[in-house]
Amino acid sequence: MTRPPLRVLHIESGHEWRLTRNQVALLVDGLRRVPRVRQTVATLEHSRLERAAREMGVPVISLPWSVGADPRALRTLARYARRRWDVVHVHDTHALRLMTYLAALEGSMSRIIASRRSVAPPRSAWKWRRAHLVLAVSGSARDSLIAAGVERSRINVVPEGVDAAGLDDQEPGKLRDTAGARPDEFLIGSLAALGPDRDHLTLLRAASLVVEKHPNARFAIFGEGPERARLEGMIEKLDLEGWVCLPGYLEGARRSLVDLDLFAMPSLREELSTGCLEAMWVGVPVVMTAVGDGRLRAEGIEPVRPGNHAALAAAINRFIEEPDHRARARDRARRYARSHGAQSMVAATLASYESVSRTGRPS
Repeated sequence: MTRPPLRVLHIESGHEWRLTRNQVALLVDGLRRVPRVRQTVATLEHSRLERAAREMGVPVISLPWSVGADPRALRTLARYARRRWDVVHVHDTHALRLMTYLAALEGSMSRIIASRRSVAPPRSAWKWRRAHLVLAVSGSARDSLIAAGVERSRINVVPEGVDAAGLDDQEPGKLRDTAGARPDEFLIGSLAALGPDRDHLTLLRAASLVVEKHPNARFAIFGEGPERARLEGMIEKLDLEGWVCLPGYLEGARRSLVDLDLFAMPSLREELSTGCLEAMWVGVPVVMTAVGDGRLRAEGIEPVRPGNHAALAAAINRFIEEPDHRARARDRARRYARSHGAQSMVAATLASYESVSRTGRPS
């Protein structure tokens, strides 16, 4: 018996193309290979996600969306939200806010699934309680939602997936050359938007301790964002010129991740980013300021509490000083990442769609 089509509307604000935002495109790409899924992407007009969806041949709703609950986006989305969707998957808090407003105003019968990628407690928990199901990126993200009043039965843990395209065919040299690091220098790299949700200041303070002990260490923080000027000022204040650089956004950086001796992920909200998983995929160990707990330590990751620059420096120093520790972490990291391929993420998300579309609640 032929199963009926599963109609899915994705909504994502599309304002920034972060490594985590690439998860939406990765999911859409995986779902278009499932014959019964009929999906449409609603996102910011002229955004990279819009272009990616069009290139895949997926229908797109272009939204005039400046920030937050933009009334223009609300009006445009309202025309399409009246259609009968089996699932409306909102991929960020802006999208969730718009969809909960529409559900309250127009009584939409569509099932709302919301993705939660931050492990920090939600600032306005009521929106998350209105979703039929929340897909939390980790156990820590799930726990913060439960603490905010979301029922455990309404939460599924779906870790982010790794897009292996380009990762298995590495082209060494690009990151190291861009950072100006010699082959004999220990290169610590970070790939992330320079935003207020990151903990780059702690990384810089840690770097000042590391280079004092290991002058051959080099730090390269790849990415762009509103915190650049502040970070440049801190580099100057700590006298880190020559040891720390901000090369900006580097196209194709993921194809040269093997250049890094250590991946640093400073974050105030994420537990494990896509960038971390991609580095781990090619065998680069990770040190991070983590909001989650120490469960990650067994997976080739050294987590340190946010703001603790001395502990972060000590963790980096250990990787520099102990080759055996670095080798063990490298092997564990590779195994862990390769258990988080894109297919696993797509399959788990699809199972959540089917469960909610049948019953309105996760089974």
